Amino acid sequence: MKFKLTALAMIVFSALTSAFGQNAATPAQATAATKLPAVSEILAKYVAAIGGRDANMKIRSRESKGTVELSPMGIKGTFVSIAAPDAKSMTRMNLAGIGDMIEGSDGKTAWTENPIQGGREKAGKELQQTAITSTFYREINLDKLFADLKVTGTATVEGKEAFVIEASNEGLPTEKLYFDAKTGYLLRSDSTIISPEGNQSAIIHYDDLREIDGVKLPFKIRTKLPQFEVVIITTEVKHNVKIDDATFARPK
Repeated sequence: MKFKLTALAMIVFSALTSAFGQNAATPAQATAATKLPAVSEILAKYVAAIGGRDANMKIRSRESKGTVELSPMGIKGTFVSIAAPDAKSMTRMNLAGIGDMIEGSDGKTAWTENPIQGGREKAGKELQQTAITSTFYREINLDKLFADLKVTGTATVEGKEAFVIEASNEGLPTEKLYFDAKTGYLLRSDSTIISPEGNQSAIIHYDDLREIDGVKLPFKIRTKLPQFEVVIITTEVKHNVKIDDATFARPK
């Protein structure tokens, strides 16, 4: 259970600070008859779909609250996630019978606290990956966060045709991003979460998009891990709330 809970904390943190299905979609390789759009075209359509660059840049902080459930274990809990520009973030998750699990970043350092392992600071590739996932304006800056982006084909994600982009940075696992060919929304992402206990593959599905203050956010996030599934339901979102920088500091 130690590894599972550690992986859970990282998955919830990544899902809530970045901006989906059980069946893995296998990308179809492009053929001569397949005309794939350019990366820039797909990303531009995505940014427009979630409200546009200007609307997203007007958001200077975000506080989200909701519920978490682990299946099939039946473990339930709640979460509070607070984020701001310069890769500042803090997610506190309380699981029944387990207690608080907290992950945070002050923009320079990243840390984790949980009742299983205690506290530690992240370093190396794990810290590098956290800096990318905790970027506040990640959704409108994917072209800047990844050194290499390429369209590799199409896939069917829960009955919807999607364009597949592989996003990579040197030294880090490649991510796969699946964008709805019709709406432009991000339907799913496949990633490998780095941790001291071992890397953890994760398939994340983003559902129930709702408009809040001119931007669209997924209110349901389903993450499929090898051992179990995590369902995150957001029940409340507040933007441009005043946040003390101490919120992002590692607890003493």
